[in-house]
Amino acid sequence: MLATLWLVSLSLPMLWAQKLINCPYKNVCQYALLSGNDVILQCNNHKAQWYFYSSLEDKLSLLNSMPNVKILPGSNLQLPNPQPSQTGLYRCLDDHKTRVVEYDIDFQDIALLHITHKELGQKPMENETMNLGGQVLVFTHWDPWQDCNRCEKPGERKRLGYCYVEEPLGKPIPCWLYLREEKVTHSRLRPELQLQACKVPCDTSTETNQPYFIFDTHQEDKTKDHMWLSCPLASIYR
Repeated sequence: MLATLWLVSLSLPMLWAQKLINCPYKNVCQYALLSGNDVILQCNNHKAQWYFYSSLEDKLSLLNSMPNVKILPGSNLQLPNPQPSQTGLYRCLDDHKTRVVEYDIDFQDIALLHITHKELGQKPMENETMNLGGQVLVFTHWDPWQDCNRCEKPGERKRLGYCYVEEPLGKPIPCWLYLREEKVTHSRLRPELQLQACKVPCDTSTETNQPYFIFDTHQEDKTKDHMWLSCPLASIYR
């Protein structure tokens, strides 16, 4: 019984740690996200099935039985540790094969992340005009600044930026949704992260006590001068 209670309590922060992506009913929504950070695509239809179309493979695949995804209650789709190769169209269809919702998602490679800190005088990448089968503008689309990571004491906050392409008379499109199967490498085609110093007062009315969990224990190997630690509930989106 105790083990069951522990597993239930663990599942709540696990879901809270995911980035929830939603889209209006019967619409197609376009998103740029970062690889390596879990997301949940919302469908909210208990009898739905998920399909994935990858321009790299030029085929539509049923996702419900694939091992690297998980179907949650309400047929919401969990993508753990998504990779750039998973860029493509995610289609949620009801039991009549009618579209419930679709997501056109560009998982931009976090290994290419360009990081700058404002207080060190470092500047984000500038907009650049490139020839990608025609003259286009490549720029960074920024998310809002996230919350300061500390209160009452000096801390830091961050914001994420995604690579976008805009044609002269077109709408902005995430870079690898625009390029699709084209093989293009350029130092400007990458996502960004910017850091900034901050200091904010503590707001006790909104503070919550978050539980912590021991997922594993590991004895440090004294013969090595380094080790890699990962945080299971960590996400770059918060």
